[in-house]
Amino acid sequence: MIFQVIQAATKFNMAPEDGSMPGEPLSAAQTALYFVAAPIGIFLIISVIVYALTGERKIKTESKDSVLTHIE
Repeated sequence: MIFQVIQAATKFNMAPEDGSMPGEPLSAAQTALYFVAAPIGIFLIISVIVYALTGERKIKTESKDSVLTHIE
């Protein structure tokens, strides 16, 4: 019975939609670039921009206190 269900499902999925015109297939390198590298790159760019705009900034002030008497 399971074999019949699998066979019916594969036959059902093989029929193309009306009016569909598939283009050329992507190579493995293009697939990796479009679906792996590009999203990771966009995520990293957005992360750097957000960190740069919201990160804490340490204000450097020159103190005249000695290192022995002042702890930062």
